Amino acid sequence: MKKIKPWISQYSQWFTPIILFFIAVVVFMSIFLNRATRDSRSRAQSEIVADAMVMERVVDIKLSQDQAVVDMMYNAFIREAATEPVDEHYEEYPTALHVLSGALDAGNGYMAMLISDAGRGFYVTEEGTFPVEKILPWFQEIAGLSAGDKLTFHVKDDGITALNEEVGAVVSAGCFEWTDGTKGYCLYFDRSWEQDLLQTGKGKSIMTIVDFDGTILMRSNISDYFVRGENYWKLLGTNNEASAKYHITRKDSFAIYSATSDYTVVEIPMTGVSWAVCVSVSSQYVNMVANKYFTNTRRLLIELAISVVGFFILLFLMNMISKKKHLKESQALGDKADHDQLTGLRNKAATERDIEEFMRANPTQQSLLFILDIDDFKSVNDTMGHSFGDDVLHEFGFRLGSMFRASDVAGRIGGDEFMVFVKNIADDATIEHEARKIRDFIKSFRAGDGVKREITASSGAAVFPIDGKDFETLYKSADKALYESKRSGKRQLSFFRK
Repeated sequence: MKKIKPWISQYSQWFTPIILFFIAVVVFMSIFLNRATRDSRSRAQSEIVADAMVMERVVDIKLSQDQAVVDMMYNAFIREAATEPVDEHYEEYPTALHVLSGALDAGNGYMAMLISDAGRGFYVTEEGTFPVEKILPWFQEIAGLSAGDKLTFHVKDDGITALNEEVGAVVSAGCFEWTDGTKGYCLYFDRSWEQDLLQTGKGKSIMTIVDFDGTILMRSNISDYFVRGENYWKLLGTNNEASAKYHITRKDSFAIYSATSDYTVVEIPMTGVSWAVCVSVSSQYVNMVANKYFTNTRRLLIELAISVVGFFILLFLMNMISKKKHLKESQALGDKADHDQLTGLRNKAATERDIEEFMRANPTQQSLLFILDIDDFKSVNDTMGHSFGDDVLHEFGFRLGSMFRASDVAGRIGGDEFMVFVKNIADDATIEHEARKIRDFIKSFRAGDGVKREITASSGAAVFPIDGKDFETLYKSADKALYESKRSGKRQLSFFRK
């Protein structure tokens, strides 16, 4: 029992955290298991969102490719390809034809077109080049553009070819000026989106592309009642309609809606257009994924709890073993790093640090700084040997340190240079008292075994904060006073005088 009591006393601070930890683990596991079903559905939705983002990325890349083709056409036309308005006589514009053909080769589009603001011009397809002799049904979409504007829009009827109205075509257009100030338009038509829509979803989801008003522009041709009709927001329900519109304008990463009891919808705004990709997933699939996560989560939680408890116990045991050893080592290293090994006093770095910390914390507290230098120490080394010199330094430091309070700072800051910082000097009488101790010490110091040799020292003193409000200034003041002692014959103490 006597052996156990010290152990309990030493590690009692661990008992409360350990008990609280185990209580927290039990409560956490209970709460987590109760919420597992609900959380697993959220994780299932996260997986669905990730799949939806991959699907959106496919069409977003495609949109960027179409817009890049128009940028190429636009840059060519504003440089040199077209200097005057075109008409339907395409054979007169070989450079423009070359640009349109290059655009068609650059992407997956089926038609590239150049027309004037009168709606006349020509287009290039795989079958050849043809004139545009009438205003096409979508012309009003671009008529309001200004030179430099770019626009992407959707058509279900391009006025030239037969389109699948469920998918239609995406048109990217650019507007520029001819030399006479009239506007020209370069357009790129792409209906390969139909194939991309067919390839998305892997049979578990339906992708629909809608505009700001909720109008369905393109949809997967999977037969399902949920995507029938013309307005997607109405399919989401009145509670979600306003949020869906707002989300497109914000260009957030995604929004998720429980549209009906049978469907979950992920809405992802597209880049560069006021469109969104809406991916509809059946609740049956969501539940299947959620059940998978519920089983995995429960098993993972139990394994995690066992691992954490085991780790905590192991950590506690290791801490018990290494605590004493670490404490002793850190104390020894700290003392060794801050102390001069020969004299036992603080070393230069520790001395300066301790004094600076006191100055910062007590900027108005009067204190006294002494700098001491052994007179003719080189001669002592040369005549008596370095071993005797070390004995002198050791004895000098030991005696000097023992003269002052433990709260004062005494240190060796150079080969034969020492420093003492006496804190909290109340009045002039105290200053004189401390100065007398230093004077007596430097005049009476002896060193050596058997035959004691007289060793003298000189000292300079400065008062904080009168002679210096920071360490560097105070040190320079005391050093000047030390120089004055040396100049005046050594073996004395001088105070700094301004």
